[in-house]
Amino acid sequence: MIAFRYTKTDGAEYISHLDLLRHIYRTLRRAGIPVNYSLGFHRHPRIFLNNPLGTGIKSLAEYATLDTPFEGEFGELFNAHSPEGIRCVRWGYVKDNQNYANSIVKCTYRARGIPPFDIGELLRRESIVITDTRGREVDIRPRIYAVERQGDELQFTLGCGEDNLRPDLFCAYLYSVYGGEAADIIKINSIMSGDQFR
Repeated sequence: MIAFRYTKTDGAEYISHLDLLRHIYRTLRRAGIPVNYSLGFHRHPRIFLNNPLGTGIKSLAEYATLDTPFEGEFGELFNAHSPEGIRCVRWGYVKDNQNYANSIVKCTYRARGIPPFDIGELLRRESIVITDTRGREVDIRPRIYAVERQGDELQFTLGCGEDNLRPDLFCAYLYSVYGGEAADIIKINSIMSGDQFR
C-alpha cells in the first residue's frame, strides 16, 4: 500500500469529496498505476481518503491510502498526470490502510479578512453556541484548540473527525462578532493520533 499527502488548491477546492475520489482514481489510471479492488458483488477501487473538506476550502494537507502493487516513483508519476491543484507532496509505502478518516483529530487553518480581536477573551469563554448547517445549536468551544494572529492572517486549530468543526463556520462566527469576512481559508496541517504516515 502507498500513503500520500496531497494538495487541493488552484480550483480543486471546488471539487466535491466524491468527485475528488473519482479524480484520483482517473489520475492513477492515466499514470498506469494499478489499484486493487474490494471483493464482493459491488467491487470498488481500494482508495481511502481522509474526512471530507468543505467545498471551497483549500488544503495543503490532504491524505490518502492506496491499495496497489505498484513499485516505483509514485509521486512524480502521479503529478505528471494529475489535474491542476491536486499534487502529491509526500508519499511512502505502508503495511495497511492508515485510516485517516479516524486518525486525523485536529486540523490547522489560515484565513485572511478577520480584523484583530481579543483572542484571550475568546479562548477564556466556557461556551460558544452557534447554529450549524443543519439548523442545530452546537457549542463549538470544546472544538477550538488554538487561535493566533500572524500578521494579517489568523491561524487556528480546530477539531476534526468525531469532534469536527468546519473552518468556514468558525470564521462565519468570528466575523459575525468582530466584523470583516474570511477569505482564502486554507488547511495547512492535519494532526493525527498514533503513528501514521504524515
